[in-house]
Amino acid sequence: MHRCWLGEIAPLAVGQSVTLSAEESAHVGRVLRMKPGEPVQLIAAERLYAGELTAVGERATVRVLAEEPSPEATARVTLVQGLPKLDKLEMIIQKATELGVWDVWPVGMARSVARLEAGDTRKPERWNRIALEAAKQSGRAHVPEVRPMATLTDAVTALREAAMDAVLVAWEEEGERALSAEMRALLTQNPNPRSLAIVIGPEGGIAPSEIERLLSTGARCVSLGKRILRTETAGLCGLSVIMSALGEL
Repeated sequence: MHRCWLGEIAPLAVGQSVTLSAEESAHVGRVLRMKPGEPVQLIAAERLYAGELTAVGERATVRVLAEEPSPEATARVTLVQGLPKLDKLEMIIQKATELGVWDVWPVGMARSVARLEAGDTRKPERWNRIALEAAKQSGRAHVPEVRPMATLTDAVTALREAAMDAVLVAWEEEGERALSAEMRALLTQNPNPRSLAIVIGPEGGIAPSEIERLLSTGARCVSLGKRILRTETAGLCGLSVIMSALGEL
C-alpha cells in the first residue's frame, strides 16, 4: 500500500480530511495513477493512519479512516556511525531505517576516509530524503533524522548528556563480551530501556584513544563476532542484534 508523509506535528482525527503536498499529490496521481476511493496510509505526528483517497489532482486529499498500531520499536536506538565513504553512508541510512533505527549520527573519526566540507548542506538534505523514502517503503511511523555530521568530541559530550540507558561500542578488539550477551544482561537489569546507542567505526576502525574517550561516558565495548565486518555491515548487524533482543525481529 502506498504511504504518504504529511509532516504534521499534531495527531490526526478519524474522519478528518487532509491535503497532500504537491510532491505527494503528483506521485499519487501522475506516477501511480491512483483513483479516488483507493486506500493509502498516512505518516503524521509519529503515527500511522489508514486513509482513503477522496480527490486526485494538483493537490490530492485523503480522509482519515483509523489510527493503526505503531510499528516502532519500544526503545529508541541511535546509530552513531563513524563517517565512511559517502556512498556507503547512503546505503547504511536506508537499511538502518528499514531495521527500525530512531536516528543516525555520522561522526568524523581519526580513521575516517571521507570528509564533509564545512557549509556543504547538500549531503545532509539527500541523507534525510533517503531516510524518508525508506521509512515510507518500510511502513514506519517515524522518519529517522540524519543528524548533522559531528566530531567525536561533540558526540562524546552529547552521549554523556543524553543519559541513555546504554551506549554500546562495537570494537574488533573486544574478545569477551558479545553484543547479544550484553543485550541480555541489559534487559535483565532494565526490561524496558528507553534509549540506546550503538557506535560503529569507519573503514579503518575506532582508534584506541577514541575508545578511551567513549568509555569515559560509561559506554561499553562489545563484539560483533569472530569475523571482521565492513563498516556498512557492522552497523546493520549491530542493529539487527539489538532489535532481536528487544523482540522487534
